[in-house]
Amino acid sequence: MLVFYLLTLWICSGDFSDNQNAFQQLEGKYAIIYYMDEDRTEAEKVQEVVENSWLELTQYFPISNNNPVQIWIVRSPEDFSKMASGRSSFLYGGIARPGSGIIVVKSPRLRSWGEDFVGTIRHELVHVFINRAGLEERIPLWFNEGLAMFLANEYHWSAGIRMSHIVLTNRLIDYKDLDRELMLTTSPDTTSSAYIQSLSMLQYLYKKLGEEKFWNVVRSCKDKRFVQSLKEIGGISLDEFWYGYRRSLWVVTLMGALATGSIFTPIAILAIFVFLWIWRRNRKKMKVWEEEEEEDERLGIRTIPWEHLTQEPYDWEMKDDDD
Repeated sequence: MLVFYLLTLWICSGDFSDNQNAFQQLEGKYAIIYYMDEDRTEAEKVQEVVENSWLELTQYFPISNNNPVQIWIVRSPEDFSKMASGRSSFLYGGIARPGSGIIVVKSPRLRSWGEDFVGTIRHELVHVFINRAGLEERIPLWFNEGLAMFLANEYHWSAGIRMSHIVLTNRLIDYKDLDRELMLTTSPDTTSSAYIQSLSMLQYLYKKLGEEKFWNVVRSCKDKRFVQSLKEIGGISLDEFWYGYRRSLWVVTLMGALATGSIFTPIAILAIFVFLWIWRRNRKKMKVWEEEEEEDERLGIRTIPWEHLTQEPYDWEMKDDDD
């Protein structure tokens, strides 16, 4: 109640005071929806989505705090920015303050064609559940966002195609930089890639571990850090996960290129096969070299260092050659 009072006081101050009386209220078991008259139908839809999603998400995230969330449907970019801590409505469809149980979303009338209003509600609701389940502080941000998109069924079909474009344009974000990009938003394009990559990484991990083991890893993060849970429950290290994920991207890229059906598809496929051929050839060379080194070591043959063969001869060596 205190959170609601403070938020309402803040909203009703400054420029927001002009339309404070325009917000209507729709109360349900799990959500209190704040909306304007024109969005009454959307508010009823949100209430239905929350009630259905609440029961579903409880299966994945056991929580004891069932206090209703507050969902604000706003109709202007200025209102969204004020309530979303300055976030741009051009980049975000919604934002959650999980600890306070507050969700702010753009009205469908403020959205571009094709934006998933229902998916945004589910996405932000997942963040609230992750917080209430005690997982937020022990999982990386990419995993948090990946889970939200995964359970909201966002970009389900397009993720592979978009990841193939990211790989072919050499825009894959390194693991150590991924959370930072999600937080700092260096550019709209890079941030969009970071979200898609987060979903792609989570999908890969889900398939690799299987449903039961995957959710065991998630739940164990209540008491352990993600890296520790991944190793002890999932049976793989972070390095193994990242290496396996990167290798899997070439299959995703190939399928994505085939799915687009564009004139660039043959070029993309050729690039993939060339990459795989070079990678396999280099692997064979490395294996042959390793076998030769092992054989030389077994026979006691001393190998001349490569740098010695390539360096310039010393003065005394040149004099000997002249003689």
